[in-house]
Amino acid sequence: MKYIKYMPIYLLLACLGCTSVEREEEQNTRVDLNTSLFPADIPVVSEADLFALTEQQQQEFLNFYQQRIAKGYLPHEGVQHFLVSHLSNFTYYGKTHTASEAMTKNSGNCMSLAVLTTAFSRLVGVDMDYQKMHSLPIYEKHGNVILSSSHVQSLLYDPSFVAEDDYIYLNRPAIVIDYFPQDDNIRSKKVNSNKFLAMYYVNRAAEFYLSKDFESAFSYAKHAYLLDENNVSSINLLALLHKKKGDEESAERLYLAAMASSDVNISVLDNYVNLLIKQGKLTEAQEIKSRIENIYDPNPYHWLEKAQLARYKSEYDDAVRFYRKVIKLAPYVKQAYFELHEVYLLQNDKQQAISILEKALPWLHEPKKKRQYKKQLYQLSAAS
Repeated sequence: MKYIKYMPIYLLLACLGCTSVEREEEQNTRVDLNTSLFPADIPVVSEADLFALTEQQQQEFLNFYQQRIAKGYLPHEGVQHFLVSHLSNFTYYGKTHTASEAMTKNSGNCMSLAVLTTAFSRLVGVDMDYQKMHSLPIYEKHGNVILSSSHVQSLLYDPSFVAEDDYIYLNRPAIVIDYFPQDDNIRSKKVNSNKFLAMYYVNRAAEFYLSKDFESAFSYAKHAYLLDENNVSSINLLALLHKKKGDEESAERLYLAAMASSDVNISVLDNYVNLLIKQGKLTEAQEIKSRIENIYDPNPYHWLEKAQLARYKSEYDDAVRFYRKVIKLAPYVKQAYFELHEVYLLQNDKQQAISILEKALPWLHEPKKKRQYKKQLYQLSAAS
């Protein structure tokens, strides 16, 4: 099974201050790519074309925006209001579009929405940033490829904010554009413009990969890698593409580069394990598997993803260990308890299933969810 990180974004409209930028340690991990394997050299959408809007689209937005400004709203609020009133048909499962395409089709996935938000913000000079989030992973399965999503917020800054000299500010007031919010989301770090652009190109590369257009997938993944050499998703996809073309040596170098990155994820290590097993390097594969289990990763959703994938492959003992890691790191991730109880039932361990549901109860605050767990507990206990 191959795993590809995909970067949709989500839209919730709420006002709050944002956290300060986390400084990333840059890694010198760039690997020379075997471009001879992909001779077509497909051109990618330029940054200018990505955010460009037609004159008619610009005028439609500006007419609405200027009406809001005339009523006393601030510039970042004008952008927010247009998004709320005009763009309700974006869905998680849509396509990744340019700004103009997204506005024309009035549809697209969450990355399309973030691109369009950026286009509007640039048009009227609203300062903005992007912030990655740790959130529940969402999956799409296409043949033997699983896409797992990550989550990014757009931040539209309040232009009226003026810092006072005698105060230290941890936050800069902003409107958060965040689609499909969840209570369990955890803020991670801000990403700069290049890193955000790399996310777009990785999205497009993943779409081309799924449609078996490997030449285009390579061009877009390569461009993402040039923009952000620490983008592990692009490295992972480039490794898969090299492996598909038979260049396992380059694929291995790419996986090793991903492992050296400060942003390495567990799915990439899994793909590397699969390559080592294919090469008959079983000892090395086992070493990487051990490293995965012992790695310190404070993001509970990486372990939740690992647990869900282990369950999907019927590796129930591994799934149990990873679900327990989730619960130890973040006992508020309620989904982990219920899914772990299901794994215990698959192992015919009813007592453990009952025990883990009981441990979930203190973390359940929604009455409907608590009733669901109590009903399941009653049914299991009655059948014991």
